[in-house]
Amino acid sequence: MHIVAVNLEIGLGHPNYLDYVIQTLQHQALKINIKYLDVVNYGPVQSQLFWQISKRVYCIGARGGFYTHIYNKIRSLDIGSGYNIYRQLSIDADIILVSHPLLAQNLRGRVWYIHGEIAVPKECAVYNVEKIIVPLNQTKERLIALGVKPENLLVTGLLISSELTNNAEEVFNKRLLRIKSANPLTIGFFISGAYPKPHIEKIIAGISSAIKENNRVIVFIGIDRKKAKDFLKQLNRIQIKGDRPKTPILFIQGKNRLDYEKRINRFLPLLDIFVAASHEHTNWAVGLGLPMFAPFPMIGSYAEENFQFAQKQEVVFPLQTIADAKNLGKTVSELRGSGILLKMVENGFGKFSIDGATKSAQAIINK
Repeated sequence: MHIVAVNLEIGLGHPNYLDYVIQTLQHQALKINIKYLDVVNYGPVQSQLFWQISKRVYCIGARGGFYTHIYNKIRSLDIGSGYNIYRQLSIDADIILVSHPLLAQNLRGRVWYIHGEIAVPKECAVYNVEKIIVPLNQTKERLIALGVKPENLLVTGLLISSELTNNAEEVFNKRLLRIKSANPLTIGFFISGAYPKPHIEKIIAGISSAIKENNRVIVFIGIDRKKAKDFLKQLNRIQIKGDRPKTPILFIQGKNRLDYEKRINRFLPLLDIFVAASHEHTNWAVGLGLPMFAPFPMIGSYAEENFQFAQKQEVVFPLQTIADAKNLGKTVSELRGSGILLKMVENGFGKFSIDGATKSAQAIINK
């Protein structure tokens, strides 16, 4: 089988979903041939320029408001240049796997769009593809309501790295024991790939609060060296009076997206709670039993719907204001003492399939 995997290296979620499926395919099928390309660095000059601008606007869009509106407009465009890429590279492909709706609507042929998000913004309803892989029945129904044919949709389960799903139950049970104990908890803070200022302010306040309550803290600062350095400078300005952490803050940074993903997978089992925007990491809250705290405002077209779904499952707590972030440590202690935190863990495990990558790979192999 010959597969062409076409990626748009914007953010972390879309590229990771594609990689989870590709890695599983490579593990399961020895005779499979996969050609991988990133359109940001491939194709005609005008095509590369468009994707590079899109990537730049993605970062600007994290500011919210008008900038996010512009990014969402770009996501809905049909630039028509994708056909040339398909004709040049994919004419003999059995399947073309794509990571992003912008790619899906601009490519032609035997295209399978991997939609790993629970949320379904309107721009994700693409109609010219052979299949759309989706995680949940709710996602499928939403796409049907937007006009996608049911026979074009394939529900496979939540797309989560196999490094996390292989021992998910063991990690879940250890987390339950830690929360039931009197020992300090470990809180992970994740900065979105676009480093949105409103969220960074709340994350810094949350880190300070968590430390004052003697929690252990791991901060995942992404792959952009300059922006990560700026974040650390902001964090260093915070003076924590009196109580100092008994253990140092651990900072996790990646050389690139793949390296960062490996580092995240290594440390995630240690976490009891995490703070992150309600994007791709929402899958951890509803699938791995890892309670989530989501900073507001909701930035991007996925965040609100993802948050609402997680809230319905009772696995997420909002950080709507700076005051909420400053009280994070006390809030966690109160939720732990009342048993709500333990319930959040239990609510997020065993209710949805987490082997989406395996089922997606099997569907592709059996095509």
